[in-house]
Amino acid sequence: MAERRMFSKTIINSDLFLDLPSSAQNLYFHLSLNADDEGFVNSPKKIMKYVNSQIEDMELLVENGFIKKFDSGIVVIIHWNLHNYIQKDRFKATIYQKEKQQLVLVGKKYVMKDECTQFVSNVNTDCVSILETQDSIEKNSEEQDRLELVGILNEIENEKVRAKFESFINMREKNHSPLTPDALRILIKKAYGLTKSLANQDEAIIMILDRSIINNYKDIYPLENMEVGVANHFENINCEVEEMDESKEGIYKEWLNTDSIANLEVQRAYKNSLEEKFKKLYNEDIEAYHNRMLNS
Repeated sequence: MAERRMFSKTIINSDLFLDLPSSAQNLYFHLSLNADDEGFVNSPKKIMKYVNSQIEDMELLVENGFIKKFDSGIVVIIHWNLHNYIQKDRFKATIYQKEKQQLVLVGKKYVMKDECTQFVSNVNTDCVSILETQDSIEKNSEEQDRLELVGILNEIENEKVRAKFESFINMREKNHSPLTPDALRILIKKAYGLTKSLANQDEAIIMILDRSIINNYKDIYPLENMEVGVANHFENINCEVEEMDESKEGIYKEWLNTDSIANLEVQRAYKNSLEEKFKKLYNEDIEAYHNRMLNS
């Protein structure tokens, strides 16, 4: 269940609310703070006692349409969905399904079914089921988040790094723990921070993301003792590459010889760097060139 609760100024700054005595306003705030993720409160009497409220305060909130009280003693915050939207990965459905089934949503306001007059004109309805409205809100939010995630990914210059971050996002979604746009920004910043001292930063980021994707990690972690080894290995290799034949055949030969590198992580990183060099110089994928050489 989410730990934070929000309040809409549309409700709490209205004359109707501000005309309530401060004790009733205080009770409303405490009921809202103690509600579950769908606005239901199972201990209104306990909360009243805790904040020194009177039964009259509760009655005023009911009469003015701020809360609904059920025969079971459970209360619901009428404008809960106007106050709060909770991310799907944090949302926990209410256990008070009997009470929930008595309600519908009109806009973002809870209304009792027997008080709601349904009107249908073409595809429009005044009263929609809570579940349908919640699904619609979630879908719209998910689509907006997805567009924002794509925009953040497009800021990454390296195509392979960008693709690997997208694979990480897909893994999180598959595991029912989707990344929010803010979480992705933090993750990208962390990835570049963990690898800033490495010789080939982009390849190191890909390695880190690969490990998390393979193991279904929700976060990314440093390369531990491999960091220095990978950096030093690349420094040594790069010294040799300065004198390497950069013709198609020369880079291709070096690419074939990467299988001799014992450290598999370094082997893969160096191989990828040669592939990038080959494509940059000759505008062709080295894999395609390799296949053509095999078939010639």
